[in-house]
Amino acid sequence: MKPLLIAAGLAAAVPASAQTGYETYAKLYDRLQSGATVAALEDTLPGLAGNLKTANEISAKYWTDSTPFDELAKEYILPYKVLDALGIRHESTGGVVHVPAGLMHTYGYLFSQLKTPYGLKGKRWIESRIDERLGLPAGMFSPLAPQGEFASNVTAAFLKLVGERPSVPSAAKLKLKAKAAGSVEQRITWTTPDGKTEKMSVFTHLVPLKSLPGYETTDSYLLIYSVVADGRRRLVTGFPVDNKFADMIMKTPAGKGASFKPRFNLYIDPAWTVVSQETRAFKPR
Repeated sequence: MKPLLIAAGLAAAVPASAQTGYETYAKLYDRLQSGATVAALEDTLPGLAGNLKTANEISAKYWTDSTPFDELAKEYILPYKVLDALGIRHESTGGVVHVPAGLMHTYGYLFSQLKTPYGLKGKRWIESRIDERLGLPAGMFSPLAPQGEFASNVTAAFLKLVGERPSVPSAAKLKLKAKAAGSVEQRITWTTPDGKTEKMSVFTHLVPLKSLPGYETTDSYLLIYSVVADGRRRLVTGFPVDNKFADMIMKTPAGKGASFKPRFNLYIDPAWTVVSQETRAFKPR
């Protein structure tokens, strides 16, 4: 599979950090499966071991846990052997496996070779040019970022887009040109097996993506999924969507109910019981 990174004639404008494609990660995946260490992969991705350590710290601070199982493909996104090699913690609670979302949805997705109906998980970083479409230099959302560290850059950008003002020292100074269109909020209350009450607001944000000369795609928005609990926001994931999907989010009706189904691989302890759920209609920013 070849990366669809840039239109013909624009290659010179894109740094080498943005040109590492599908075939490269497929080979690196095979090496990890064969027992290679992360340090050994630095012949292709210089600084990878240190970057993964940084990304793990960033994920723990600014992201939730996520489930590494793809509901459409009905398979795990990465095998345990590769998760272990990349230093991605995985544990099972009540039969549900979960991992650090920030680390998984950046580096983990790049290495994944799971075929899904929407292509490989790494598509959002290899092909979608999200960084450029948010007004950032090419390659900023890459393990070979010209400035900052991959997961840190993604974290800082996503948090800024949803209205936070994070200080992520391992991220580059990002001057975003995009602004969020708005979000849908779901307020959920659970009870835990020990009788405690847990409350959380789950947000689905939409950010318009600018078009790029010579780059054709149906994706027009960046969807960012985040949660707020105890006054603290954490990220779950972010990926590009088309107008039809974005329109469906914008038309989400307000309502109340006694059920809640996490979306986009958000992990919620399966032992928690939903007490109430209130959906607030899309609120423009």
